Amino acid sequence: MDSLRVVANRQAVGWIWPEQLPMAAADLLVDGHDSPALRELAGCSGREQSAELKWLWRRALDELGAAEPEQEDAERWALREVAARLVSGEIRSMGEVMAAVGGLESAEGEFVRVVGERCCDGCVEYWTPEQIRAWEAEARAAAAALVAEGR
Repeated sequence: MDSLRVVANRQAVGWIWPEQLPMAAADLLVDGHDSPALRELAGCSGREQSAELKWLWRRALDELGAAEPEQEDAERWALREVAARLVSGEIRSMGEVMAAVGGLESAEGEFVRVVGERCCDGCVEYWTPEQIRAWEAEARAAAAALVAEGR
């Protein structure tokens, strides 16, 4: 996926905070994306007002001919991203999965159902090791199905 679309999705779901947008803009410049607003954003320190940074980001997207992703589309992308990272082993714990998907407003299929159905903050500490392994295996299988569906 194009690096601009990845950054736009990550920003839309809150994985990139406004103060992180200047570094993200600099990375996009390195990747070959260029516009006056993107250069201006890359030159910011990150200590500017959030509203100013977000405005520059939206202006850069506009100048690059890219629309801000719809929230639901960005959340679907995020779920697939988390599922792919779980399948690849980059994410190793279900706590990381819950942290990544916990703030998303919409859910996609079996993956979120499995991850969220049995867990709340702190409940896993009362599970037996067998229960944890079974839950993790079921979540990994659902993640693999979600990743395969997206190919």
